[in-house]
Amino acid sequence: MTVVFADLSGYTAVAERMDPEAVKGLVERCLRRLGDEVERYGGTVDKYIGDNVMAIFGAPVAHEDDAERAVRAALGMQDAMAGINAGLDETHGVTFALRVGVNTGEVLAGAVGRDYTVIGDTVNVAARLQTAGRPGSVTVGERTYRATRHAVEYRPLEPLELKGKADRVSAWEAVGVVAAQPAGRVLGRSEAPLVGRREELRLITSLYGRVVSERRPHLVTVIGQAGVGKSRLTRELERELERRPNPPTVRQGRCLPYGSSIVFWALGEVLRAECGIVDSDPADVAWSKMAKKVEMLACDGDPKRMAALMARLLGIEAPPDVPMPDMHDAQRMRESFFAAVQSAIEAMARRNPLVLVFEDIHWADQGMLDLIEHLGQWVRGPLLILCLARDELLERRPGWGGGRRGATSIFLEPLSPAETRDLIAALLPADVGDEALVPVVAERAGGNPFFAEEMVRLVADEGGSNGGQLPDTVQALLAARLDLLDPFERRLVQHASVVGRTFWQGSLTGVAEGEGRDLSQALAALQEKDIVVPGEGSRLAGEPELAFKHVLIRDVAYGMLPKSVRAHKHFEVGSFVEERAGDRTDEVVALLAEHFGRAAALGREATLDASELERIERKALHYLEAAGDAAMTFYSNREAFVHYEAARDLARRHDPEALARAGEKQGDAALRLGRVDAAIDVWEECLEHHRMHENLERLADLHRKIGSGYWHKGDRRAAIEHHQKGINLLKDGPPCLELVRLYEEAAWLYMQTGDNMLAIYASEKALRLAERLGETRAASRAHGIFGRVFGRIGDMAKARENLERAVELARGSDQSETILALLALGQHLEVSEADYEQAQSAYADALALAEEIGDVPSQVELHAALGWLALYRADWDAVKESSEASARLSEQQGLAGKLCLSYVLRGLLRWRDGDWDEAERLFRRAMSWQSRWAGPRRRLRRYSGSRWCCATAAISRAP
Repeated sequence: MTVVFADLSGYTAVAERMDPEAVKGLVERCLRRLGDEVERYGGTVDKYIGDNVMAIFGAPVAHEDDAERAVRAALGMQDAMAGINAGLDETHGVTFALRVGVNTGEVLAGAVGRDYTVIGDTVNVAARLQTAGRPGSVTVGERTYRATRHAVEYRPLEPLELKGKADRVSAWEAVGVVAAQPAGRVLGRSEAPLVGRREELRLITSLYGRVVSERRPHLVTVIGQAGVGKSRLTRELERELERRPNPPTVRQGRCLPYGSSIVFWALGEVLRAECGIVDSDPADVAWSKMAKKVEMLACDGDPKRMAALMARLLGIEAPPDVPMPDMHDAQRMRESFFAAVQSAIEAMARRNPLVLVFEDIHWADQGMLDLIEHLGQWVRGPLLILCLARDELLERRPGWGGGRRGATSIFLEPLSPAETRDLIAALLPADVGDEALVPVVAERAGGNPFFAEEMVRLVADEGGSNGGQLPDTVQALLAARLDLLDPFERRLVQHASVVGRTFWQGSLTGVAEGEGRDLSQALAALQEKDIVVPGEGSRLAGEPELAFKHVLIRDVAYGMLPKSVRAHKHFEVGSFVEERAGDRTDEVVALLAEHFGRAAALGREATLDASELERIERKALHYLEAAGDAAMTFYSNREAFVHYEAARDLARRHDPEALARAGEKQGDAALRLGRVDAAIDVWEECLEHHRMHENLERLADLHRKIGSGYWHKGDRRAAIEHHQKGINLLKDGPPCLELVRLYEEAAWLYMQTGDNMLAIYASEKALRLAERLGETRAASRAHGIFGRVFGRIGDMAKARENLERAVELARGSDQSETILALLALGQHLEVSEADYEQAQSAYADALALAEEIGDVPSQVELHAALGWLALYRADWDAVKESSEASARLSEQQGLAGKLCLSYVLRGLLRWRDGDWDEAERLFRRAMSWQSRWAGPRRRLRRYSGSRWCCATAAISRAP
């Protein structure tokens, strides 16, 4: 068990300067924020005592790395305290200091009264360590230090005299955590035999056979700890499949260790390999390769539009004449992107059975995980998706792959003692050691094949070894192996570790030139020693790619570098990638943000020269904001939020304008995530900046966004109030698009609240301004609002006139906008005027246009709309045809929520035939799917009738 004690100091001084209730509120907010860090790392806040927090790691739920989690949480508390103090100093002119003590040991755990808690000497020592520490520090005991020294950088302290302890107590001060773990394993020159994994291999090959025979996808996830043999099993599977008469196409994608903020990286690697795109390709060449490949695959839909959707992922801009979905509708953009990827993968699988291998998906961003599950459920064709992950995946996605026939999870356990001995005996050179060494090494390896291999290599490197002298941990083992390298080779390994799991020979040229050494010769020696291995290709044309033999080698090598060196090397790597990417930096913008961002963070910790640090931080700021923009494009809102937060942290020191700009975008991401309060808070911060600079357009637009946030919270009064504030700022100035949007949204708000006259007034204002600005798209939307308002008050002539004008204007500006305008017109004609013939014409026109530009989500809705018109005229064949078309497209493209549209129609067909049980089942399915569809409310009206239909079916079959 590990216990954390955190104490706020400076409380008394603050209390003397402020009202007691205000101080109490401040302290409570601080303690809650510190408690958030505990929960973030999987700990439990045991209690709040005055201005102290006590937390426990290891009970009531235990993890194998509880000590490390506790220290990370303690360091996170200090980081959080810095942020808290920045705000307190600005608003109240006060700050707190924080001391944290961490200790590991045995405790007595259980219920005291009605609360669960822990008591014992370990708890007491944690409290004493906190008291003995200096303000702003994290002080740990010996067992905590020993359990975490591979992952945390420490500074030793003089042994402490602690109350209640007879002897002095050893203590260390945590300086910071070692950087995130590197990526997975690649094929080496020599390889251990496959031991203890034959059953798992047979299972996966059997599943592949079923995929081919049934021509349906299957998702296989292999889960196990680092070094347990996931990559080794995958390589053996590839060899097994290659020996078949018709071997499959295999494509691999890796998730980077910092991948949760780099969106769809693994998919990008698959697409680059399939299209033959390398980083040095100019943008026009990369686009040509992508478009040609998609056309050759004969995907369903418009090949250029599909290529453009996927090209955005790779930072490739399509020609301006290629139709794209509305970039402002992020949800529709994501649906279109998923549909395009699905269609491409299906086409690849139809050409030849396809195996997609995604490594280390526990590091993947949320969007990538969503896409993998989407492909595993909706692709039509022989596709095996093989994912490799550690147990952390199930912490992020507890239901991963569960409950579906097309998904299998395989848990790789450590080898048995007998299997471990067999492996070591096969690896141990005949001229090194004796048979007595095998059981000693096997016991130390603990069933981990990689640990066993590395231990055998260390024995061989040293020319024989006493088993009792072998290191107890794999980190210490690898450090010992690296210490045996030639100094120049060791420096090459350390510098390569900064690049990542894979690296290019050119990225090490500066190191070799600086020392006057032969780089090729040194890299060849490292391959002979099985430290690095050849990569599986290169994304930089003409640049040989290499990789570390295993994730942990890179980790240990990276940890050997001082922070100042790491900072400089991350900046050099970022500059190298930036230079090689040329005009396609958009493709690697998240990778650049990662390297420059790490350089900035490490530079601050290492206290680099102020001018040098500023140069690094400005570069990091630029790419962190750009990475957030890229993530927003793909609806990867969590990742965007993180990038913008990091950018704002840098901008606070250098660029107030960037602080406000990134903050506004972060608010947009927060609103998409449903974090409305967070969005409003950051937008209000931005308001203060723009007030100081009298930027009226930005001020007004921020009021519009804040109003939108309040509308989401259900506070209609505040929503309208903020829109009015924005309008007041701009109404006496020159026309601008910000004012058009304010009037548009205000009109919509008034329409929702039933204030039709104000809605007409605001719509009129939006329309006149849009016409003066020549913004036909905005004018189209204004006419659309006009039409709906007039429809509400019963003026059908004006409603129809405005809705038809909206269509007319949209036709001249934007195809996606035209589809929406035709949908609105068709719904008015159908519902308000019962003019089914003209409604049919509007829906048919919209469907033809949606098919032309490949807008599948709209096609699904329009087929269903046409089905309802057929229902009105009792054309049951047409109802069936439309419902099947809508369902087919929904299932093909994985638009699960929209299945509610076709299920209602299918249910009505069964109801008409007197099949009450099947009708009720379909209506209930429609209700279930409807809850997953975030479609526009105006188009949910008819489908909410599924509840009535369900009740009707039940009544109709009652005795």
